[in-house]
Amino acid sequence: MKKFAWVMLTLLVALVAMSVYFLRDEPLTPLAEQALNYRPVPVPAEQNAFVGLVGLTAPAGSDFVQVGEEMIWRENLRQKPEQAVEKLAFSVKDYRYTCIREITENCLNEIWADAENIQKLLLENDTLIQRYLKIQKMPIFSNYSMDVLSDSHFSLSGEASQISRLLSAKAILDIKNGDIAQGLRWMEKDMAFYRKILAAKDVVIFDKVVAIAHIQRYAIFLSLLVENGKLRGQDEIVRALLLPLDSHRENLKKSTWREVVGFAQDMSHMMLNTRPDKLFEEYDFDERAHVEQNYSDKLIAYLKYYLMYKHNMTVNLQVELWRHEMEIIDTTPLSRLSDENVEQKALERAGCTNAERIFCKHMKNYIGEVLVLIRGTNHSVSLLRIYDADAFLRLARAQLEYQLAAKQPDADPAKILASLPPETFNPYTGKPFDFDAERGVIGFQPAANRDKDRRVEIHLSLQ
Repeated sequence: MKKFAWVMLTLLVALVAMSVYFLRDEPLTPLAEQALNYRPVPVPAEQNAFVGLVGLTAPAGSDFVQVGEEMIWRENLRQKPEQAVEKLAFSVKDYRYTCIREITENCLNEIWADAENIQKLLLENDTLIQRYLKIQKMPIFSNYSMDVLSDSHFSLSGEASQISRLLSAKAILDIKNGDIAQGLRWMEKDMAFYRKILAAKDVVIFDKVVAIAHIQRYAIFLSLLVENGKLRGQDEIVRALLLPLDSHRENLKKSTWREVVGFAQDMSHMMLNTRPDKLFEEYDFDERAHVEQNYSDKLIAYLKYYLMYKHNMTVNLQVELWRHEMEIIDTTPLSRLSDENVEQKALERAGCTNAERIFCKHMKNYIGEVLVLIRGTNHSVSLLRIYDADAFLRLARAQLEYQLAAKQPDADPAKILASLPPETFNPYTGKPFDFDAERGVIGFQPAANRDKDRRVEIHLSLQ
């Protein structure tokens, strides 16, 4: 009997110890507290281009800025609209052209050949275009001006991107038809809008990546027009449009921090205000997520939540991964950054030796760690895409300056490129861009993983 009592006592002590272990959270780190307590400076909706873009597709005749404000407010409260409304939509599903990715003369030819369709689209989408032009004039762009959850809107995608592509095509047509000043004026206005987004602090990194893609598209157009001889005598304005992006790089780290803040606060809000059984239905933690749950399923969901989710540990891990990732990016030379597996190194520094087995550090925070790892860090890929766009701006600028400097057909291109100002050099090497004498092109190897299998090149030509 005594032996049985000792066995039961031992089991009870073990059960209590395991319960204490699985129920106990850890204190928030100072950086995690800073993330959860961050509150942005409020920005009036009518001054915030982000709010305007969220409401861009509001029904015709409505106040689209007010609609955008209401949409963000509902998103923050996780409320669905009281009734479905018919939104404005771009008149074609996905307006685009090849020069988003291809830097060839065919890009200009494609737009010039599409003149009739472009004029038709301009008329069909006039309401959206007029709204977009009003949004451009708004002085501030901030994803975080309303509340902690508004970063879930990626406002530069969709209709806004299609309008920008359409209006840039119109600018190309204006230049072809001889109205160079009008075409360049539009390019200058739209590039200034996206540079403003890139320079802003309270903007998620995704929107900055989209903004830089638009800036690079204009740089591609300018490069092709320079090569084509369509911009002779416009050297000063083209030079101004191809300014490097150095002054914006410091803000990129702040953008990744704002994204971490937004995710940490959003996740905290969700986990503290959602019933565990509903949480498991939404986030599909197991294969029964979309099956009608019975009482035992709900009980298991509650046990998983209380035993395998720790609020503070989750937020601590999120900000710790960001800190390690930024440290790696800061201490790695730009020329080597593309070769580093920054995300994996950040996981290792955070102690995530079990990341390949889903949970990272502690089984008792399995759910929190799954959430963090699903969302991921990997801001380095976004940063490299922005650095690549900066390199292209410098490449196009080198093409322009070479064309102005090479007055003789027998001039030595390599010597001319070496004599150009530093802002025309390859940012990854600090030297002039590689010159291929046989093909007459200069170029560089992009750092972003998605572009590593190709070189970016443009042709050199004389005036």
